[in-house]
Amino acid sequence: MKILHRIYIVILLFFVSQSVYCQAISYYPFGNAQQLSIATNPTKVVWLDVRFQMNSFISSLNTEPALMFNLAYSRNANFYAGGGANLGIIGAAVDNRRLVNGYFGSFGVRAYPFKEAPKVSINFEFGPYVQYDGAAGQFRAWLGVGYHFGGK
Repeated sequence: MKILHRIYIVILLFFVSQSVYCQAISYYPFGNAQQLSIATNPTKVVWLDVRFQMNSFISSLNTEPALMFNLAYSRNANFYAGGGANLGIIGAAVDNRRLVNGYFGSFGVRAYPFKEAPKVSINFEFGPYVQYDGAAGQFRAWLGVGYHFGGK
């Protein structure tokens, strides 16, 4: 079991180190849980996204690293899919809880509708979430706003 924890930590550190090259930031106030997202360049074919849950006690704060793939592009939008894991890093460190809470898939669109502000996006995302043991799951959805530092 300890080897799995080490593998999860290495994977998390990889995602976090990739997010240091942040090219986009998004805030999702509407959905299952408020989230702050930091991503590499979301206009590339493959990009990384790390989300931090914002409305929780510190000991149950969840982090969601995800690998995303752009499926289609239009003039004003990117359509993508991907997935990742829901990690309870602080809960695992403080309360000896399970590190991996579950797994999720995501399907979404980042639309750039504002001609005057081409770096601002409206993001909509939905997808399934399954608990670690597969005992339960839910369908999640988010609506938020983003900013792409690298331009559209």
